[in-house]
Amino acid sequence: MFLGMATTSPSTHPLSSAPSTPDQSRTTVVAPHGLGVFFLLAFAFSWTTWWIFPRLFPGADPMPAVVIGAFGPMVAAIIVTAATQGRQGVGALFRRHSLRRRGGLMPYAAAVLILLAIAGSAALPVYLGQADLDEAALRQALMTVPIQFLVIALVGGGNEELGWRGFALPRLQGAHSPLAANVMLGIIWAVWHAPLFFMEGTSQSNIHFPSYVLLCLGLTVVLGYVFNTARGGVIAAVITHAAINVASGLKGVAVGAPASSIEVGLVLLVALFLLVCTRGRLGLPRNAGVEG
Repeated sequence: MFLGMATTSPSTHPLSSAPSTPDQSRTTVVAPHGLGVFFLLAFAFSWTTWWIFPRLFPGADPMPAVVIGAFGPMVAAIIVTAATQGRQGVGALFRRHSLRRRGGLMPYAAAVLILLAIAGSAALPVYLGQADLDEAALRQALMTVPIQFLVIALVGGGNEELGWRGFALPRLQGAHSPLAANVMLGIIWAVWHAPLFFMEGTSQSNIHFPSYVLLCLGLTVVLGYVFNTARGGVIAAVITHAAINVASGLKGVAVGAPASSIEVGLVLLVALFLLVCTRGRLGLPRNAGVEG
């Protein structure tokens, strides 16, 4: 339905403000057209799903609702792109999944750093005698890691990346510095998860919200670096996001401490390291111009 909007004149369509449709599949800085509508739709889709489900199915497993609601950013990105840029724009959006010439090993170096930080947040309390390691549960969980990773990449977090990084971040970086753009996106990302803190059975329901906000800020900075060094590709961000969720799940199984203060601190340390090393640019070239 929304692809048909491409035939509407840009000057008359209510969401259109760009007269042309450049191929933005490789850009990391885009004019912020439609950004407000994107956030509105993403929140509306996700929050409505997460509000309705526990009321229709009290006491049920919340994961189906969590999974469905998590598609909000992707759905919003597709709708706004179709409305403002038509078929070509949607094609460019999905071409962000292309693996061709997407930054080599640099995006994945940051992924390794953040995984080491999460692993360290589990190992350090065990080493200091502050937590017990459940070896049997960890061995059992490790056997399912490939399946966990694939499921999370497709529907358990990785599916968000086309919206957050593929659509929102380039537009935020088109209006703000890379640091400011990622800080804003990190806060928005944390608030977007807010309904899950009130759904029994979710991982968020066991975490203090202020700690979660700090965790989201750190992870967003890392994912922003991954996206920028991947030259606008979202596959590296999907892989990193899925790997983070898998590692966090393994940590919870091994030591039973979701989003501990040590984890938050180490994640923020990695984010700070990337900021210092890139002088706040997070992999975005200084000559990157706004497109669209």
